[in-house]
Amino acid sequence: MFDLSIRDMNAQALRLSKSKSNPLRPFDLRRDLLPVADLVELCFADSLDADGRLYIRQMRQAAQGHLVDLAGAENGRGLPMSGFVWHEEGYLVGNLSLVPHRYGKRGLYLIANVAVHPDYRRRGIARALTEAALEEVERSDRPETWLQVDEQNTAAVALYRGMGFVEKARRTSWRGWPQTGMANGQPGQFGLRLRHPADWPTQLDWLKASYPEEVRWQLPLDLKLLEPGWRGALRRAFSERHIAQWSATREGNLLGVLTWQSSTLDADRLWLAADPEQEEAVIPLLMEQAYARLQPRRGLALNYAGGRAMKALTACGFKATRTLIWMAYPWGVAKRPGGQ
Repeated sequence: MFDLSIRDMNAQALRLSKSKSNPLRPFDLRRDLLPVADLVELCFADSLDADGRLYIRQMRQAAQGHLVDLAGAENGRGLPMSGFVWHEEGYLVGNLSLVPHRYGKRGLYLIANVAVHPDYRRRGIARALTEAALEEVERSDRPETWLQVDEQNTAAVALYRGMGFVEKARRTSWRGWPQTGMANGQPGQFGLRLRHPADWPTQLDWLKASYPEEVRWQLPLDLKLLEPGWRGALRRAFSERHIAQWSATREGNLLGVLTWQSSTLDADRLWLAADPEQEEAVIPLLMEQAYARLQPRRGLALNYAGGRAMKALTACGFKATRTLIWMAYPWGVAKRPGGQ
């Protein structure tokens, strides 16, 4: 049973009518949204950033009948509309959200918000929820199926690997604030300027390498907004985003481009495109260019490949908040859920 005096949860929201039916059932938006918000907040309290807290707040607002952005605003993470829940002893104790996405002409499902109350863990609930989600996706002709798991959650990583999910990428979320005096080394070796139109082809190649299509669909990165020329200017004019870009060169050769993008959330976005062999040297210089022109009290968020440029970003005052492992289910290779 729950110890609500310790858990500090909304008992009324978590309480469900007694039922003798199967503890696993499909998610019901009207019935489950508020208890799922409480469960997700409880299970991920230690790792929720400002975006995550906004997401929880939107779930509660929607559950109370308030209009919110069901598309998930710029983070591309919509409110849960389908999935599965697990209930025991009259309480909702497990959840899995199944979120459809599209990028280009391709459709996919994201398995998200997999949460089990601490008092009910190690009983196979997360596995049962995930198997139910895979069976549901299989009935939808097996579109791409992805999930993200914190690399520090070793039990969950082992579970998903054991079920056949394959690691595709690791992405680290960094947070920082504009500072001064961050440049290291000898800036005289480098040229620092606004991004030139001629930089775009190389910048685009680096962006596609740093933010490949298989992860870009869930990031608020629209490459077309960064284009030079009238097309990019027109898109930016009709967008709610403001863009600024700075380049670093040496002896006429482009070494990196940093893009600042405004955000409606608590932190503006940075996108980094750099020569992998030069990024440790050029990142501090690019950051100092940006810091001198950005609001000092406005937070900055950077998503980057796990394990890359860690020394340079730390030297610039950034802190790694979490690293997520992106995993995909190999339809056509793995056995069906439960099909041992």
